[in-house]
Amino acid sequence: MTMTVHRRACALGLTLGLAATVGAAAGAPTDSDSVRYVEGKASASDGHLMYTESHWIYDDGGNPSRLVLYRCPDGEPFARKTLHDDDSPQAPDFELDDARTGYREGVRSSGGKRVIFVRNDKNAAERTAALDTSPMPVIDAGFDAYIRTHWDTLGKSGDTLPFLLPSRLGTLSFRVKRQGDTQIDGHAARQYRLSLDSMIGFALPHLDVAYDAKTHELLSFSGIANIRSSDGKNVDAKILFDPSKNKDVSRTDLDNAAKAPLNGQCKIP
Repeated sequence: MTMTVHRRACALGLTLGLAATVGAAAGAPTDSDSVRYVEGKASASDGHLMYTESHWIYDDGGNPSRLVLYRCPDGEPFARKTLHDDDSPQAPDFELDDARTGYREGVRSSGGKRVIFVRNDKNAAERTAALDTSPMPVIDAGFDAYIRTHWDTLGKSGDTLPFLLPSRLGTLSFRVKRQGDTQIDGHAARQYRLSLDSMIGFALPHLDVAYDAKTHELLSFSGIANIRSSDGKNVDAKILFDPSKNKDVSRTDLDNAAKAPLNGQCKIP
């Protein structure tokens, strides 16, 4: 397997689900009518803003859910992602749709089975495969649930876990390890690293995330994101979240986000 393939294999799309945890300590909804809004800003290595992630976290008939809009620097949305736990926080159903190219990926439930799907562009046919649930892989935002579940036990020796890569219609084995604690904007933070669990994994791109040590809210993400550049490659991004700007919003705001046209045409390098 070439370095390029490995690099794309590491493009896990973790950013969507890590913006805020589902627990009450993270400021998530506490009743069926509440909607929590969280925002992250994704910057390139030179510091310029590439895009903004807008997250709405809510309860959908007892099913913890979220909707994400990815916005160009001018504010126009260009991609949308929806997630539903469906009693499986580590492995939610989800769909990402990038209207710039027609790229689409996700996992859906149908007839008691779960199916992985991916479409490379608006002119391509959708490819599908049955999801192997033995063992149950970590899917997208499920990494966030995995971190919270193993908060007190996950150490520097790390855990190995299967992570779903929709573009491959399958999983790869990754290792997550706790790194040294740090401070981010005055917050005591725990750091974790996710990398391929292989002999050459040390030489490949990895993902670093940092959580508030008290609230377990995500403060930063650094690595290959799930958004693709104009040439089709997943971008390297540093995404920062400011918990002080999290807020409660109305169901109308959520409904508007769900219906917002994906008109953004920004060129993301």
